[in-house]
Order: sequence, then C-alpha cells, then structure tokens
Amino acid sequence: MLLSAMPSKDIVYDEPSAGFVKIGRVSELEAVGQFSRWVGNHDILVFRRNGVIRAFSNICPHFGGPVGYHQLADGKFTCLWHNLQFDADTGQCLAVAKFKLREYRLMIEDNDIFAQLIESPDP
Repeated sequence: MLLSAMPSKDIVYDEPSAGFVKIGRVSELEAVGQFSRWVGNHDILVFRRNGVIRAFSNICPHFGGPVGYHQLADGKFTCLWHNLQFDADTGQCLAVAKFKLREYRLMIEDNDIFAQLIESPDP
C-alpha cells in the first residue's frame, strides 16, 4: 500500500505511476534526517521534519547553488553559495519573496520513496 508523504485528502495511490520515480529509501533519512539525489535532470532534497517526509528542489533559484548542503537548522535550509535561507515548511526564501523552491509530491511504499517529477503528466 502506498501512502502520501504529505497529507492529502484528494489523492489515493494504488501503485507508483503518473510520473512517480523511486528517489531513495526512508532508511536513508535515519543518519541525518535528509539526503539529496540527482534523478534525471532533477536535484532533489529529501528530508523529514516533524515526522513528515518532504522533498524540495535542491537548486537555489538565485544562482543554482545547493540548498541542502548544510543540515536543516531552526526550520531553514541555507544555500551554500550566498547563504539565502528557505523555510522548510513552505520552500519560501526568507530574504527574496520571488524565490521559492519547487516541492515534489511524494509517495512512500514500504521503505521506498517515490517523487512525481512531472507535475501534470498526460493521461
């Protein structure tokens, strides 16, 4: 059975589909609570916060630096290159309103984490 990693009343998953691809395992979060992974042309930051597994783009919209290079601290990720900070609950940059990290929809099946890379796949 698949469960949404983010609470949702609208989505029920029966099996990985609709643009979802495996990006890692829940057990990878045990060491430090986060990991990043390149999948195709997507650099994805996967993390657990308040018991919920989520995923954002690991690419800072400012100049493309890695957002998840440092561990999550005080509910924020800090970009390695220019120290822009992003709220871990929303992906919103705390200094520049027009910058926001893309959030990926996730599914968890057993120990596997799947992300939807394509936001609106064709049926």
